[in-house]
Amino acid sequence: MELETDAPMILVMGTTGSGKSRFVNYLMPGSAVEGSNLRSETEECQIVPVQMGQELVYVVDTPGFDDTYRTDAEILDDITQFLAAQYESGIKLRGIIFLHRITDVRMQGSALTHFNIFQELCGEEAFGNVILLTTMWDQLEHVGVGMRRQQELREEYWSSMVEHGSHVRKFHPASASLAEGLVCRLLEKDNIVLQVQKDVMEQGKALEATAVGRFVVERLEKRLDGLTKDMEKLEADAELARRRGDERKRREMEKKLEKLRTKRQSVMASRVRLTSSMQAEIRDKVRKERSASRWKDGIHIFASIVGLTLSATTNIILPLLGVAI
Repeated sequence: MELETDAPMILVMGTTGSGKSRFVNYLMPGSAVEGSNLRSETEECQIVPVQMGQELVYVVDTPGFDDTYRTDAEILDDITQFLAAQYESGIKLRGIIFLHRITDVRMQGSALTHFNIFQELCGEEAFGNVILLTTMWDQLEHVGVGMRRQQELREEYWSSMVEHGSHVRKFHPASASLAEGLVCRLLEKDNIVLQVQKDVMEQGKALEATAVGRFVVERLEKRLDGLTKDMEKLEADAELARRRGDERKRREMEKKLEKLRTKRQSVMASRVRLTSSMQAEIRDKVRKERSASRWKDGIHIFASIVGLTLSATTNIILPLLGVAI
């Protein structure tokens, strides 16, 4: 059997704890590590090859934007690097399944922010290849509550995406056949290029100059302003304590101040990640891999660029393609 170099890719996205890894495991049992709480278990994009009848598809489990330990800027940079490599390697993107917990009482705060990031990442032209999937129905006491929440999501928060062709579905009762059916629905679509891919790879923009990057940068700037104000207040309090001879209070303020300095440095470092253009770097990596790699096909070039080790590529991808090892 020959390698399927034209096999498409489908992304599984959503906030941390929405069930992305669980969804992928319905398609390929044991392929993704599931978390038992809202802490993210997926720190990097994970490719899972799935055979759907006669067709192979690469399903990608992505990290949630509301990660416990990483900023939105860091996660956006990682996901964009992944998407840029996928685009330049010639692997076709067929669609996205975006997961949302139906157990969430309101679409507000970080959930709303990260959904807005998702929309900006995709762009309107890609909305028709998106399935908005509600999960965690088995945790509801009454299904009717979930139906009302899903209707609210459709009418108040997802209306723009639905108007541009996105489909709203519920993952209930959760099953392998339902997961496969949703993937098959996307496989019937035409290939898409996301807005962030157009901005970064076609126009050569730095992430901070893209629509999604500007959204994230605005939030980072607000956070930096807040940290700076908090630091100024602590510095004033520490100086006041020093003048009064209150050494215990001064040390307490200095300790808090040091924590804020560390946090501010981390946010500033993540902000810097959005300032450079990755177009030339990604193109150069693909060019070198095509020259050096004996495989010459997109998926192996892509796997090398995004950091899949040889053992991972051999053990996970090749057996499903019918290649003896």
